Amino acid sequence: MERPDIQMRNLEYSLYIILFVYLFKLYESVNKLLSYTDFKDHLLPDSFKPMSMLILYLYILLLFLTFLTFKHRKDLVGNYVFDDKDGIDSWE
Repeated sequence: MERPDIQMRNLEYSLYIILFVYLFKLYESVNKLLSYTDFKDHLLPDSFKPMSMLILYLYILLLFLTFLTFKHRKDLVGNYVFDDKDGIDSWE
């Protein structure tokens, strides 16, 4: 089992913050896709709906991969325990 380090913890915590951006973009994409019928009178390209579906799928995939990364890190490293000063060189 690998020892957790400060950089790994900071990276994961920043991914938690970025996760909210992913969720907002997913919400925004779903909202645009569902409002497609409101703009029937406007000129929308034929590729609007397929591209919206693709973008929606990619946002869902991004969220899934982010959660998978969190789980994979937890399985390999375990919990972050920084109270134990064993093996940590404070001069680095």
